[in-house]
Amino acid sequence: MQATIQQSQVKLEALRQEVITATEAFRSKSRFFVTQSGNVWAVVSASKIRLYGRNTSYAQAVRYAQSLERAIDAKTLPVVAVVKVRQVGESATRWCSLLALLFIVAAAVAQS
Repeated sequence: MQATIQQSQVKLEALRQEVITATEAFRSKSRFFVTQSGNVWAVVSASKIRLYGRNTSYAQAVRYAQSLERAIDAKTLPVVAVVKVRQVGESATRWCSLLALLFIVAAAVAQS
């Protein structure tokens, strides 16, 4: 009986260490982590220590943190897309500037 209890305690301690290691790995990869704050679970930013939400259960808080991760990843544009947008914006600015210059010249010609 005593041996069974000791084996269970050893397994429990190994499980605790595994949970601690997994939690540290998750925190190092994730932008958010979930922590208990009083009787609610808080979703906190890992880098800025900013509170993003409070939930009544741990599962809801984890789902909310995961949805924040997905939302941030969805807003991230690839570098190629950013360069193309910048080039289109620059050419549109040039054309608008040229058109404005033509209007100014036309107005000056019309007045003289």
